[in-house]
Amino acid sequence: MRHFLKSGLTIGMLVAALAMTGGCGENDNSNGNDNGGTRPTRTPTPASRTATPVGPTATVAGPTATVAGPTTTPTPTNNGGTQTVDFNFTATQGIQGFQVNVTYPTAKGSFTGSGSSVGCTTTASGIFTKNDKDDGNLVLSVASTDNLTFPVAISCTFDATSEITGSDIALTVTEVTQNNTSGDKTALQSTITVNPLP
Repeated sequence: MRHFLKSGLTIGMLVAALAMTGGCGENDNSNGNDNGGTRPTRTPTPASRTATPVGPTATVAGPTATVAGPTTTPTPTNNGGTQTVDFNFTATQGIQGFQVNVTYPTAKGSFTGSGSSVGCTTTASGIFTKNDKDDGNLVLSVASTDNLTFPVAISCTFDATSEITGSDIALTVTEVTQNNTSGDKTALQSTITVNPLP
């Protein structure tokens, strides 16, 4: 015989409803105590999580540093100054006089002075003439009524814008006088010495 509650629900329906809600609320029997005893307190252990941010890897490119080493200084060279050019003459025959033409590179400077005031001297007896044409040509001559005494030395100063050497200077015998007339040019020999810049 069925018993009805005032709500119109049968006891069977109520039991079924309670069974469906089992495990919820105070009727949870998961602890094995069906008598409504005190359940042990459970303290939930929170899971510890370490947050690892994930993002694109940034690569910062900067200027490449260039380290300069010590600067080497080239060995200084003499670019200018006064040099002495010595002309030495000898003769294989008696010579009363001679004239020579000396060429030099104007790009490297000029003999000191100009024209007959050029800076050349000699210890030879007789008449000494000199003429720097300032165009790369220097004319030198020595003459006497008698045969000259050799060796004859002539010394000139050169104002160098860059150092000259013996290979920069050339000498040509233009005239030789023997017995008061034009003589044998090959009878006169010469050497040139260029002193380096100090």
